[in-house]
Amino acid sequence: MSSIEKVPGGAAFLSVFKGDVITATSPSYDTARSLWNGDIDRRPLAVVKATDDDDVVAAVRLAREAELPLAIRGGGHSYPGHSMCDDGITLDLSRMGNVVADPTTRRVRAQGGALLGSVDTATLQHGLVMPAGIVSHTGLAGLALGGGIGYLTRSFGMTCDSFVRLRLVTAEGEIIHASEEENPDLFWALRGGGGNFGVVTEFECNTQVLGPVQGGPLVYSMADAVDVLYRFGQLMKQAPRTLSITCALGLDAKQIPPATEAAAGHRLLVANVVYRGEPDDEILREVRSVGKPLFDAVAINDFRVIQTAFDEIAGYGAGWYMKSGLTRELSRPLVEGVVEHAVEYHDKISSGAVQREVFAVQSLGGAVQDLDDDATAYSGRAAEWHIGVEVGFTTAEDRERIVPWTRDTWTKTKSLLDLSTSYVNLNFEPGENALADVFGAGKYERLRRIKTEYDPTNLFSHNFNIKPLPTG
Repeated sequence: MSSIEKVPGGAAFLSVFKGDVITATSPSYDTARSLWNGDIDRRPLAVVKATDDDDVVAAVRLAREAELPLAIRGGGHSYPGHSMCDDGITLDLSRMGNVVADPTTRRVRAQGGALLGSVDTATLQHGLVMPAGIVSHTGLAGLALGGGIGYLTRSFGMTCDSFVRLRLVTAEGEIIHASEEENPDLFWALRGGGGNFGVVTEFECNTQVLGPVQGGPLVYSMADAVDVLYRFGQLMKQAPRTLSITCALGLDAKQIPPATEAAAGHRLLVANVVYRGEPDDEILREVRSVGKPLFDAVAINDFRVIQTAFDEIAGYGAGWYMKSGLTRELSRPLVEGVVEHAVEYHDKISSGAVQREVFAVQSLGGAVQDLDDDATAYSGRAAEWHIGVEVGFTTAEDRERIVPWTRDTWTKTKSLLDLSTSYVNLNFEPGENALADVFGAGKYERLRRIKTEYDPTNLFSHNFNIKPLPTG
């Protein structure tokens, strides 16, 4: 008898579930429970790989009836490992990854297990895009339900701003839809409130025409970082929304292979530029006039290449930890503090088996601010910049050494930001009080009311959890 058969409702579940059921005795168990963040080591009772909506319904009902923990795995890219649970059911959607783009309606339909790379492949063949993240092996669902930021955010808004209609399975095991017309409160919550309200099995989203694109890095010495970063902050105040700049501070030359020779011996600030326009446009000349780059590779005109540039360095297997926040202004004191903290941080952790350590400063604004802040659950629309510190490590010893330093460094950096809200997807251990800060007190209470309506027992709790209101 399998471990699933022993739980209440297990035999009935096995009689209808069409996908694979992987338990601790299965040869593929360790592979099935592995995640992008190699620091996460959880042992579910079973990983069940759904093939369609009916399988999702069966898995949700099993977890509810047997009172088992339930985790939902889309792409498995969650920093805190929300995609896996101990001693419960992990519902794996990787076999539900189909994506179809319609050039006539300019809409795309993506199943709940779709990866960003699959979305790009489906849309780009028609010259269309949906704004999303910057690593192609990330799952669409987790990223989009928490907001979704990337190179096209300034052009077209958050990923969740593209939602038209979502199909999902509720905690009761029912299939419903959410849109502006159907369950509009739920639709509001799904645009930034994360995976708290159900299992989304299909996203129907608007796409946009990409047009010509130019991208690639400008590489500077960290000795020039304060001046360069501050000038980028000033430039972006007047820049068209077709321009995006994402800066990584403190990288070693070996982490940027095209720049290794030109930048040898330098700690680097790498400004990854993505511009929707022509290569000789004036704004690119203005970008290139900032500082004296050691290396200029803003010459990529294939968006697929731009979208996959960080796939290897952000690959599976390493442990990952990240903290981040939002700010309106890259003020001189903030820039000086960020650079100081980045240099200090990199000096501290430069020894050991470190996969990657980076301070990231990413431009926002633009189309994000076309919607009022109360239009969706996502609460960072006032921000012009996203700032975070991320580290990847490969040994337990390095984790014990690096993670406390990362927390301390972030605490100092956060005090310089002018917004209390943060981007929930790119944080670790936010806690309930922090979630109230992320969403703001009013939105958080509204989210709790919606959570109470759709998931009063908190079945969907392996996430940045919004707890239902007390009953009785």
